[in-house]
Amino acid sequence: MTLLQVEALTKSFGARRVLRDVSFSLDEGEVVGLVGTNGAGKSTLGDILAGITAADSGAMTLQGHPYAPLSAADARHLGVGVVEQLVRIDPGLTVAQAVFRGTPQAGRPQAELARQAQVLLNEVAFDVDPDTLVGELPHFVHGVVEIARVLAEDTRLVVLDEVSAALLPVEVTGLHAVTARLSRQGRGVLYISHRLPEMLAVVDRVLVLRDGRIALDTPAEAMDPVRLAAETVGEPVLPTPRVVPAPPKARPAVPATAGAQPARAAEVVLEVRNLRVPGAVQGVDLSVRRGEVIGLTGHRSSGVGQIADALSGELPAITDELLLHGEPRSLGDGSLRLPAYRPDEDAYGVDPGETIARTLTQERWGAVSDMRKEIATLRGVIRTVHRMDVKTLSIRTVFGALSGGDQHKLALARWMATSAEDVVVLHEPTRGLDVLARQQVRRMLDDATERGTSVVVVSVDPDELAECCDRVGIVSGGRVDRWIDTSGPSLDAVRDRIAEATSAPSAA
Repeated sequence: MTLLQVEALTKSFGARRVLRDVSFSLDEGEVVGLVGTNGAGKSTLGDILAGITAADSGAMTLQGHPYAPLSAADARHLGVGVVEQLVRIDPGLTVAQAVFRGTPQAGRPQAELARQAQVLLNEVAFDVDPDTLVGELPHFVHGVVEIARVLAEDTRLVVLDEVSAALLPVEVTGLHAVTARLSRQGRGVLYISHRLPEMLAVVDRVLVLRDGRIALDTPAEAMDPVRLAAETVGEPVLPTPRVVPAPPKARPAVPATAGAQPARAAEVVLEVRNLRVPGAVQGVDLSVRRGEVIGLTGHRSSGVGQIADALSGELPAITDELLLHGEPRSLGDGSLRLPAYRPDEDAYGVDPGETIARTLTQERWGAVSDMRKEIATLRGVIRTVHRMDVKTLSIRTVFGALSGGDQHKLALARWMATSAEDVVVLHEPTRGLDVLARQQVRRMLDDATERGTSVVVVSVDPDELAECCDRVGIVSGGRVDRWIDTSGPSLDAVRDRIAEATSAPSAA
């Protein structure tokens, strides 16, 4: 039986038409995947279904009744819930209270809520104490709490909007188990994701949103990730090999630290011996070469986050030896604070009401300058917008009006251009990006490494790590258990090895 019917939805933001005559249906117990490039209108469609925004025209029915929610609360009351990648939850709530907020059980004693919440958290494979305050969790895992909340609510239709983008493989497995349970209960699921292999493993049908319209509606079994990527962008998508910078001729090679991959003929720019963070990191050796991209990954309790925070000076740590370009540094006195980019920060550290032009302008806007310099600056902004394929009609568009993916790409480009150090830490640089946008970020990293910049990528996404990194360190129990070299095996084989290694807290 049809659960949701959508007919001829349209939506514009100013002069930009986002949705054009969108029509589709979703049956009870059906899981439908929705894919499209960044800026294609996926989140806008999800927001309309969830009552967050209203369509300009068109009609919807839910279980045969007209459906036109006035707000997100109204949509939940009518039986539609949405889980977003970067949902914000009151930091003063416990995880258990957050799971049951807005339900008939809200307000019950914490001990009772915690017992019931633990069952739901186990179902979504989220290893967290239900008594933990939400404010103590990273923003990007708030979506997992929301998934548990969906199980506690009586929703008929659930919209999952890029929830898996920040999840570990084991947590994605939990998400799929939840999705299957919702389907068995006769509920419908709209699964929005850029991670095509994982999405095809769970959905019954796939909708491709392209240029604001449903360009393809097909059974999932008729698709594979390569064909679906091509349908998403409207053209064949070829893998982009990583550019490995040529080794310097003027300086001899420096041996790698024990346990790391054998050294190649390139200068070691960062050497860390026996890094410790009390209670989290037990002793880590790192050796990063000039122009190299290394990855670090592991379960959330592995210590990988604390390693990254120690390198960027955000967490107290100690080492036996720390060398930057061969010169002694210390984490304790602040002489080493590697710049770190985090895409989960609000508005990516920029003013969402500022224009693209001002956001990408490095010097203070309005500073005394000559006309030629201003023209050159604006031409540079336009080149960046074109190179990153940002969906906008003008560089005077405000940053906050762009799609989440376009904001991410521009913010990363801005950050990379202004970073003064030649060793940087990037947290999940391609999270939530479509296949072409991921290649654009890859090219940005290649440009940086060709100039001699070295990059430490911290991520839970096996695809991102396999695509971007020269080698990947698997962190477990506060140590780097092993390194996976990405240069030999196929991309799929590397991704599978990384996913397997991070499938459990005790992975080795």
